[in-house]
Amino acid sequence: RRPAGRAMIAPVSRRDVRRFHVCIHDATPASARETTRMLQDLAPLVGRCLSFGVVPDWHGKWPLAAYPAYCELVRLGAEELLLHGYFHRRQRGQGPISALTGRSDEMNGLDEEETRRTLEGGQRVFTDVFGVPARGFLAPGWQAGHVHPARMHTFPLEHVLGFFSLESCAGRKVPLATWTWDCGRWAWPGHIGHGIGWLLQSLHRRVPVVALHPRDLERGFWPRSLQLIDELLESAYEPSTLSALLETSDVEDPP
Repeated sequence: RRPAGRAMIAPVSRRDVRRFHVCIHDATPASARETTRMLQDLAPLVGRCLSFGVVPDWHGKWPLAAYPAYCELVRLGAEELLLHGYFHRRQRGQGPISALTGRSDEMNGLDEEETRRTLEGGQRVFTDVFGVPARGFLAPGWQAGHVHPARMHTFPLEHVLGFFSLESCAGRKVPLATWTWDCGRWAWPGHIGHGIGWLLQSLHRRVPVVALHPRDLERGFWPRSLQLIDELLESAYEPSTLSALLETSDVEDPP
C-alpha cells in the first residue's frame, strides 16, 4: 500500500541516472518494534533493496549477540548491512554536534588509534552475528571523525556512506542528495532536513538517498518519508543498493 499525497521533488533531466537508495539508520534491538514496522511498510515499495546501519552495542546496553532474533530480522530484511559505529554514543568530550544530537557523534570523541579499535571491534561483532564483516561504514550522527575512506580497506570495508557522497575505498565517489528527518534531540529540525534533501536533489547528478530512523515514527515524519519514496518511484527512479551505485552511477574517479 502506497501512501496518499505527493512530496515535492525537483525535476530531473533525462541524462540523470534515475536511481535512489533507502537506508535505515540506528538499527538496534532497542528499536525492534519500529524496525519491524518500517520493514513492513517498505516491503511493497522497495522490497529488500535497502540497507541497515547496524549498531553493534547501542549505548553499551544492547549487544547484538544477545538478540539473535533481531539480527535475523535485519539480515533477511535488507540486501546490505553497514557498520554504524559501535555504541552510537560519544564516550568522552563534547561539542556543538554532541549537544545537538544528544551525544550521538561517537566518532568525534575518538583519536586515530581509538577509531581503529572501534572499527575492528565492530567488525568482530558483525562477523560473529552475521557470519561476514560489514562491507560499508555509516558514521553515527554523520560525523566521520578520523574515518577516511582510503584507509578503510584494512578493516575490511569497501565503502563509506556519508551525507553528501558515497565513497569507495578505491577512491570512487557518488554525489548524494540525502533526505533525513532525524536531525537531533528535537523533532523540529526534521523539517530542515527535508528541505536540505529537496535542495540537494535539485543539483545536477546527485543520487537521492532516503535516510530513515526509528524516531521518525514517533515524531510523525514516517508518512512523509514513505510519501517521498512513493514519489521517487512514480518519477521513474529505481531503488538501488550502494554497491550497485558505485558500479553503475556516474561517479568521480580518482586521478
